[in-house]
Amino acid sequence: MTSSELRREFLITIGKTYELYGYPQYCGWVEGLLVLEPGKWTQHGISSRLSELLPSTKPTSVPSINRALKILESYGIVEKTGSRKTGYLYSLVSSKNLVYSMLHQFMVMNQNFISSMKNLAFRTKKNDPELLRAVNLEIESITSWNRAVEMILASLDQ
Repeated sequence: MTSSELRREFLITIGKTYELYGYPQYCGWVEGLLVLEPGKWTQHGISSRLSELLPSTKPTSVPSINRALKILESYGIVEKTGSRKTGYLYSLVSSKNLVYSMLHQFMVMNQNFISSMKNLAFRTKKNDPELLRAVNLEIESITSWNRAVEMILASLDQ
């Protein structure tokens, strides 16, 4: 396999993994490119380079890249510098920050889930004991996950 074929496989693999987590593949492609070719990139530059590396895929347009960058920025994976006037440049945050950000976001999503389940448990009361049991099991399970993630985050702070 040529280097470009291997790079394409690298990007596609990251994209498919993102898709398994419920995000668009092109988010993974952008992250993969920023890992593969670190530096400060414009939206147009990312779009052009991904079009070269993934010629048969369509969502490498500037609007698609813009959506991916907004998602990645909201999770702390990508940082944006510059201004509207001078133009924005995008780069990957350090790997420690990346892991920390992703785990923190996981905990936030879990906490939202727990809140929803507690609300449901409150409204269920004694009307449906099977539902109440199931809700409590979910809360217990996700609370355990959050404790494990908290321990990982604490170890990253050391």
